[in-house]
Amino acid sequence: MPDGSGIYQELSNRECLDLLGAHHFGRIAVVIDAQPIAFPVNYTLDGDAVVFRTDPGTKLNGAAMGRVAFEIDGSDEATRSGWSVIVQGVGNDITDTLDHRSAQLRLLEVQPWAPGEKARWVEVLPQSITGRRLGSPPA
Repeated sequence: MPDGSGIYQELSNRECLDLLGAHHFGRIAVVIDAQPIAFPVNYTLDGDAVVFRTDPGTKLNGAAMGRVAFEIDGSDEATRSGWSVIVQGVGNDITDTLDHRSAQLRLLEVQPWAPGEKARWVEVLPQSITGRRLGSPPA
């Protein structure tokens, strides 16, 4: 808060899940060669798990069985307000898994904007979900 006029509000788990469920565009952050890198993805939420589709490559290599962070946010520059939700956990490539839950997740509606087949399915199993809102103090 550069001028100290804004206030932070920690979001409850329910508020975080509501925001995650209401949106379908976020960023998955993975670690490749000891360096973090973030990629935009279209996703859906199932319970508290984030699910997205991708093609083979860096994103999949970093997310599959790797520690990941997933983030969504919204802002209003005019009011200098906004919010963000961060999911920290482990990514799992569920494309070829045979368990019932993975099969159900692959039936979810996930529509990637980016071109390509996006035939690989990734589930982010959360270890923590946190969020905060930045806004102006009440008048």
